[in-house]
Parts: sequence; structure tokens; C-alpha cells
Amino acid sequence: MHRDLKMGLVSGMVVAIAAVLYLATRPSLSLDQMRRRRAILQRQSSEKLPSGPNSPEPAAINSATPNFPPEQPDGFDWTRYENEDNRKTERFHIVGKNETLSEIARRYYGSAGKWQKIYNANRSTIKNPNTLRPGTKLIIPD
Repeated sequence: MHRDLKMGLVSGMVVAIAAVLYLATRPSLSLDQMRRRRAILQRQSSEKLPSGPNSPEPAAINSATPNFPPEQPDGFDWTRYENEDNRKTERFHIVGKNETLSEIARRYYGSAGKWQKIYNANRSTIKNPNTLRPGTKLIIPD
């Protein structure tokens, strides 16, 4: 029975260590990423517009129009805007298929050489600047 107890403890420790290593190597499961997701979800839920017969028109709610970039060649604007504290507007870009940081920099800054500005703002999201995953949400700094 003493041997069974030791084997149980050893196997339990192996499982616990494997679980810790698995969680430590997953950047999407980090506490920082979870806090960011929670903040974005809270911001989105607090920005929902009222609906009903007496609700104001969208133009009356926010008359300040952000400076949108020109229309995309494929006809779909991949840019997303979110308000933070109702004062500062941040630009976001959702990566499309086969897009590169240079192309995105050219679109927003007029120069492909400014790709490092986008990369530095998104270091926690982008692991390798040469490979972008479609659907990745990037911050476009001013």
C-alpha cells in the first residue's frame, strides 16, 4: 500500500507539472490577455446604443466622425474603430488573407517602411512580423 501511495503522488505531480507547462506556453491563456479581453468586452457592452421608439438617432449620439482611411480595393473596409473613455479613438485593422505589415503600413501611413511602428504596438499579438494570421486584430497607432 505504501508503494501505491508513492505512485499516486508521483503521477499526480507529473500531471500537475504538465498542466502548468501547457498553460505557461499558451500566450492566449495569459492573465494579461484575459484582462484585455475582459476590458474589451466590458467596453463593448457599455457602448450599446439604446433602441426603441424614443431613442435618439445615431447621428445625434456622436456627431464627431472619425477620419476613415480611403475605401479598400476589395470594397470591404477592414478597419475597426473603438472609443476609449469617449475621448480617444483608436484605430484597429483586421488582417486579411496574405496581408503583410508593409502593406498595412502603406495603407495607413503612406509608407511601407513604417511597418515597425505597427509591429511595436502589437508585439504581444504578433510573434513573427513575417507571418500574419488572417483575422488578427491589430492596433494602428497614430
